[in-house]
Amino acid sequence: MTTDSCGRSTLYVRTRLMSAALAVSSGLIFMAGSSTCARADENTGVLAADGILLADSSNPQQTTRVEYALKIEGKLLTPAQNGTSAWNLNSSGKFAFDQRRFASDATGPFAVRAVRRFAAAETESVVGKDHATSVVLPSQARLIHLYGTEDQLLQLSPHVRLTRPQVDLLQIPCDPLVATSLLPARNLKDEREKWNADAWVIPMLVGVDAAVSQTATCQLKLLTASEAVVTFEGTTTGAVTGSATKVTLKGELIFDRTQRFIRAFEAVQSEQREPGPFSPGLNVTATIVWTQASAVPANSLPDTMPEQVPDERKLLLTLATPGQVMLLHNRNWHVFHETPEMVMLRMMHDGSLVAQCNISPSPAVPAGESTSEEEYLDEVQAALAERKGAINSSKIHDDINGWRVHHVRALGKANDKTLIWDYFLCTAKSGQQTSLIFSYAAEDEKRVAGSPEQMLGTLTVLANRPKVALPR
Repeated sequence: MTTDSCGRSTLYVRTRLMSAALAVSSGLIFMAGSSTCARADENTGVLAADGILLADSSNPQQTTRVEYALKIEGKLLTPAQNGTSAWNLNSSGKFAFDQRRFASDATGPFAVRAVRRFAAAETESVVGKDHATSVVLPSQARLIHLYGTEDQLLQLSPHVRLTRPQVDLLQIPCDPLVATSLLPARNLKDEREKWNADAWVIPMLVGVDAAVSQTATCQLKLLTASEAVVTFEGTTTGAVTGSATKVTLKGELIFDRTQRFIRAFEAVQSEQREPGPFSPGLNVTATIVWTQASAVPANSLPDTMPEQVPDERKLLLTLATPGQVMLLHNRNWHVFHETPEMVMLRMMHDGSLVAQCNISPSPAVPAGESTSEEEYLDEVQAALAERKGAINSSKIHDDINGWRVHHVRALGKANDKTLIWDYFLCTAKSGQQTSLIFSYAAEDEKRVAGSPEQMLGTLTVLANRPKVALPR
């Protein structure tokens, strides 16, 4: 459970499914001894003179169709007065997309470059008895560009801006683009040889964004001239958005040697995650199942895509706040808590909590007027009383993207650290008012620098809460 500034408790579940860490198939769970992957014929003499080659193709002329299903079962853990509260967790999801990959001169995860067009992308989660949430990718955002980065796949729509829940939705565990790196990077000498995946593969497959340790072992199970069945298992420890975690993964895949892509994949994945600054704890077991086939007829995917990751401005995400106000924020900010009265964002850097931003409506004033400087200073001083902070400066900006913005900075001390509170009261010409409050340690000021100005510069009043993504 989380508690808002008014003392009300609300159970908040991150919509990024296990933060890209866990999933189980929906209606496609495989049982031991009846695996859908164990379909290869007896060995028919497929060992070539130069060894066994299991090389994946990145031919941009090849379009594949991926059908992906998942489901989660386990416990969600939240802090409580007497320790930890455990809540039943059940989540399921369905994804279907056509995909085209593009070659890259980069190596490792940075070599990933692809486009996808989704026919389906949705998840449903239930925590406890009846706390249900769902996320669906809107039709305007079904075309997605993907780039490999150091710790995850970066996904964006070339046509509209995504929201944080939509970005988290697209971080599917055991992504087919990452799973190809379970294949050996060299020719195998014989059918009994084992190999290890690169150190980045298992953490990226299960969504661990700050890995401390990892192991990954792969081995041929069956081999024919047309396909290879590969078993794999791995573990990794580290952190997911600041929460310590341990994940295990075990499964098998079928590699189509003729078409040179993974035709079927299934895995069992388990995670034990501690509660953290961005998400609750987890104790769950999951299964992942997906299939891939040549798209017939080939989907009308773009023939090209930009080679370089777009600049930061094009990666900004959309946030609809209470009070029918919208703004843009960078991808370091995560939605931690949300009620009809307030949205709480938290910024992460290298797996650690850096800053917090509370966004909420403020009482409206008559059109063309604003809350006086003295009145707002009194409000800020009252809020600082419990924190033992003091006002350091006050400045009024008459026009930031059409808003009058009153900025009050306050300073305080906690655990021998200097704390900074930046209060922004934003008043539209209509009299509508919105409050943004940033809090962070002085030592993190450089990391936070630019975020308040960027958010304030994109504030927009909406006549109605948006039902579609914003165009770029």
